[in-house]
Amino acid sequence: MSGLVDRLRASGCVFAEKELALIRRRFPTYAQRWAAVERRCAGAPLELVVGEAEFAGVCVTVARGVFIPRPRAALLVALADQITAPTSASTSMVALDLGCGTGAIAAALKVRHPQWQVHACDIDPDALRCARSNGARFGFAVHRSDWLEELPTSLTGQLDLILAHLPYVPTGNVPLLPRDYRAVEPASTVDGGPDGLDPWRQVARDCARWLSPTGVLLTQVTGSQAAAALAVGEGAGLAARAVEYDDTVAIAVTA
Repeated sequence: MSGLVDRLRASGCVFAEKELALIRRRFPTYAQRWAAVERRCAGAPLELVVGEAEFAGVCVTVARGVFIPRPRAALLVALADQITAPTSASTSMVALDLGCGTGAIAAALKVRHPQWQVHACDIDPDALRCARSNGARFGFAVHRSDWLEELPTSLTGQLDLILAHLPYVPTGNVPLLPRDYRAVEPASTVDGGPDGLDPWRQVARDCARWLSPTGVLLTQVTGSQAAAALAVGEGAGLAARAVEYDDTVAIAVTA
């Protein structure tokens, strides 16, 4: 397989051996593996080449045109575990993966907490198809909703946990994102408006209606956006705090 590794290295793949291991696991024949390597070398993200992405301990199906789960978003899942640890072992909580894309966050929650009622929502048709495929595998429900606006009314005031990995890249910075991803993901999945916080403003305005009396919403921004993101939450009448993690900040709000 040295030829395939060399081909990946020559195209600029830093983790060529690891990538080839994933390709070998997915494709049984040398011809299929060579074709997969050629797709990767032509610029396709590895996740699309193998048709799946590893995220927070689960492996979910991915599809072209759908946001590919990023490892840093696993912070939201880890924080959700910390926040809910005192009660989640004995309680069937209700959780939502908001703007779910593939539904990776919902899948991770369901695997960790089989007793939870886990929901996911998105507005994009491609994302909904992909999320429903993963929902059937992992056991979470998928709804079509423009952020929170079109969720089933039965969820009003019932959500103990909302995880919202929202688009938060300022419009001017979108061209700086890795080319591999920009070529296959809609800009709307990452573009958060002039300061990156437009989706958060909409969600913060609407989330109190959906949270349970003890419910928590977690979202994610960069360190430079943290102060403004907290102000958005507080301006919407929410109790907001920041949890720092390397160069990423999670914003936790309660109604």
